[in-house]
Amino acid sequence: MVGVGLFAGVMSALLGVGGGIVIVPAAMFIYGASTKVAVGTSLVSIVPTALMSAYGHSRLGNIDWKLAGFIVAGSVVGALAGTQMVGAIPDMWIRRAFAVLLVATAVRMAWR
Repeated sequence: MVGVGLFAGVMSALLGVGGGIVIVPAAMFIYGASTKVAVGTSLVSIVPTALMSAYGHSRLGNIDWKLAGFIVAGSVVGALAGTQMVGAIPDMWIRRAFAVLLVATAVRMAWR
């Protein structure tokens, strides 16, 4: 899992991804965690990665702070809502929703 963390850190800094796309599937398939545990663990483990990546991008001038402020405001409210909802949603449906999100994102990015 240290290698997964290393890969997630590189992907976070390079592409802005890592937590959900890398850590969640690895925690489920390599470590055997349930979807909910993989998601929660990913969220905790990605905080330092995101902070270090943001620091590096800030030094390079790659951050639009106004845009980031709007995104953070919405993200905080969304995260609070999501954590209230997760207990009521079966693990299987969270896993399927995650898969659909990844496929839809991949298709959209491939065609843009």
